[in-house]
Amino acid sequence: MAEENSKSGTPPRPTATGQAEQSLRQGADQLRNQMTDVAGMSAKVSQELIQRSGQNFEMMKRIAETMTSGARSAASECAEYAKHSAKRQTEMMQQLASARSPNDVLDIQNRYLQDNLKELLTFSERLSQLSADKAREASEKIDQKP
Repeated sequence: MAEENSKSGTPPRPTATGQAEQSLRQGADQLRNQMTDVAGMSAKVSQELIQRSGQNFEMMKRIAETMTSGARSAASECAEYAKHSAKRQTEMMQQLASARSPNDVLDIQNRYLQDNLKELLTFSERLSQLSADKAREASEKIDQKP
């Protein structure tokens, strides 16, 4: 019968096995296309994650540099304050050693306490300003686009 169809010019009718094979091929092609699409999307998402991770790392690095700089500046301020405090205390001791009366001792101690309070307030103000400056600098670095 297949010979009659080929002689008459009509294509042979596909058999059930041929149809099944064709369906399997089409299904495999569709699955392959879907897997290719999924793999492409996965690669794109992975690239975006890597890029964002790199940007986050760079931002964290800039913030850490700012914090380190702030800590160095604060340590320098603290060292300077301690140096001035030690100097003032030495001067006070010398003045107390040369005091001639109890009133002189009280005046020296009073001046020492007032000077210490002024110095402490000035130190606190400098440290607060330094903290504000470093916080502003860190904020600007966060807002910067890599």
